Amino acid sequence: MIELILVVAIVLTLGVLSSVFYSRFLNQNSVSDVSDQFASQLRKAQTYAMAGKQNTSWGVKYVAGTITLFASTSSAFDETFGVNTNITVGGFSPVIFAKATGIPDSTPTITISGGGNTKTVSVNSQGAVSR
Repeated sequence: MIELILVVAIVLTLGVLSSVFYSRFLNQNSVSDVSDQFASQLRKAQTYAMAGKQNTSWGVKYVAGTITLFASTSSAFDETFGVNTNITVGGFSPVIFAKATGIPDSTPTITISGGGNTKTVSVNSQGAVSR
């Protein structure tokens, strides 16, 4: 009986510890995913603007937990992506890339944090996106 109680106690301890580690892993992964998504959408907006897709400039905005890639002339081409509710995004203002040149109208440094993890994504004056 004592052996059974010890085995159950060990299994319960491992279960509790693994859930803590798994939770931390999910938060780290979510922060990484959101930073990758921001970088990807910013690069895509610049590429679309430089290529003259839909003959307009393109931009990225973040509103109410949603990243949106948009064409400046029509919302018909918008692409939206949801952000995990446990993730906090700061320092972001909408960025619009000029048609043909791909030069951004602003150079934000986006801070993405959650669960004790923080990543940054920035856009420089030439439109280069870095993580």
